[in-house]
Amino acid sequence: MAKNNKKEEFATEQFVQKLDKTAFNVEAFVEKNAKLIGYIIGGILVAAIGYFAYMKLVVDPKSETAFKEMAQAERLFDQDSINVALNGAPGSFQGLQQIVDEYGNTDAGNLAKFKAGVAYYKLGDFASAVKLLEDFKTSDDIMLAQKFGMLGNSLVQSNKMEEGLSYLVKAAEATDLETLQTMYFTKAGQIAMELGKNQDALSYFQKIVDKYPNVNNGEAEKFVERLKYATETAK
Repeated sequence: MAKNNKKEEFATEQFVQKLDKTAFNVEAFVEKNAKLIGYIIGGILVAAIGYFAYMKLVVDPKSETAFKEMAQAERLFDQDSINVALNGAPGSFQGLQQIVDEYGNTDAGNLAKFKAGVAYYKLGDFASAVKLLEDFKTSDDIMLAQKFGMLGNSLVQSNKMEEGLSYLVKAAEATDLETLQTMYFTKAGQIAMELGKNQDALSYFQKIVDKYPNVNNGEAEKFVERLKYATETAK
């Protein structure tokens, strides 16, 4: 028993000695590199303060200014004066594209990317629409669904059917809002049929039937029946 106690005491002493040695090594490293560590900590603090100052003194005021600039453009956009809303009126107000160019890193500039993308789509400039919509960032599921939906429509209009289809499916899956889900799954089903992907089209319409059986007077059910017949006869 005494022998075991001595062993335990010896092991404890060794452990404590190791801890002391480790602590000494750490202290020695800190003492030796105090200046370097000070520079690193100072650099982190300067970067953090600089970022905070940039956000408060530059980004926030710019975002507020951008939202004010957007007011007139949005009114014209809602009135279907798309070209003027997009390009603005010299000496009067900035258009959506100018707001994107000047305030693109602000919340208002980000929202302007979406609206400008839609504007370009309505004007038939699908390449510009795709570029701006891809740059638009959002964590809102409804806005994300609309972003994917507009990307899908723009790509389909550019005859990039496969890419467009994938975005339409993403749009339908991005939200649980009935109106958007049924619209995008319906469009995805129709595009899939055009591409000869009847099995995929069937799955998209079936999702509508399973979740919203009475939507659009059972229009999705009619597609399901037609596609089931088409896929069975094709076997």
